[in-house]
Amino acid sequence: TGLVYDDRMKRHVNIWDKYVYINTLICSLYEVPDRIGRPYEKHKEYGLLDRCYKIPSRHATEEDLLCLHSKEHIDKMKSTQDMKPRDLFNLGEEYDSIYMSKDVYDCALLSCGCTLAAVEHVATNKSSKHSIHINQLFFLRPPGHHADADSAMGYCFFNNVAIAAKLAQQRWGMQRILIVDWDIHHGNGTQNLFESDPSVLYFSLHRYDHANFYPFSAQANYDIVGKGQGKGFNVNVPWNKSHIGDADYIAAFQQILLPIAYEFDPDIVLVSAGFDSARGDPKGYCDITPEGYCHLTNMLMSLAGGKVVVILEGGYNITSVAESMCSCTSTLLGDPCPRLDGPMVPCQSVLKSISNVVNVHKQFWKNLT
Repeated sequence: TGLVYDDRMKRHVNIWDKYVYINTLICSLYEVPDRIGRPYEKHKEYGLLDRCYKIPSRHATEEDLLCLHSKEHIDKMKSTQDMKPRDLFNLGEEYDSIYMSKDVYDCALLSCGCTLAAVEHVATNKSSKHSIHINQLFFLRPPGHHADADSAMGYCFFNNVAIAAKLAQQRWGMQRILIVDWDIHHGNGTQNLFESDPSVLYFSLHRYDHANFYPFSAQANYDIVGKGQGKGFNVNVPWNKSHIGDADYIAAFQQILLPIAYEFDPDIVLVSAGFDSARGDPKGYCDITPEGYCHLTNMLMSLAGGKVVVILEGGYNITSVAESMCSCTSTLLGDPCPRLDGPMVPCQSVLKSISNVVNVHKQFWKNLT
């Protein structure tokens, strides 16, 4: 298992938030440096780092970004390097849930570039003298799945996973890409970028709450299936209540994701791994345990010959993020999944959502009929 981490991604901070380094509780509500720092330290504590191969970090190039993002968007983000604080603040106000800093462009390039490094190693089976990197785990910030072709949004500046998917096809011989997004928020940017593309299957499980949960859009509902040739390749599994847990996610994987994914037969699996769906997150209010993430990761490892890349998106309880990421790493390393507590029975609201998704998508997938 390969691992990518670069301390320089911690440089992007919200200079207007006086609580960022003072109050741990309030700090956990924001996209802060400890979102990658604490999980990395926890990996050291558990002895996981010593079992992984460190993949060298790198910056994305403008050419990399241009595969999906507009030149205008890239140039606007690049201009932040020379802005004064007041101008940075005003630019951030132009977007939805974004703060700017003089380091944001460099951090965003590094975040995207490291994603590309991880995916390239898995896609091309680059190896050290010790092992072949069948899978990867990547600590990154800022995240990416809300970023659209020409806009930043929701702490995201460039769509790391989407760019990696596109370049995996263009450069590294991957034809069919599965993106699994378990962030508690719908990855609207990723959906928009691939909605007409039948070579990329986008599968998102997220809080929807009848369009009353961020990003507050009906485009996150189960009946949004893609456009044109991409119909059937956009699968939204919307939750309409809080406290969705292990049993619910496992049911969705078993009844929707795996049947579709086996039929799709991906060459590689990219996980937009937001841990704001974890127990204790102050934004997600859901209930996946670290043990639950072990089982979700393990199920994905049965696809694409085990070529799985887990890439951090959201997650705002630092302890939950750290423990959950360690669980994913342990599973990627081949450790057995721990037993889950209690009967694994999904709630009625989830069963209704699963039924809705199956009824809409069974026209596209034989395994659902």
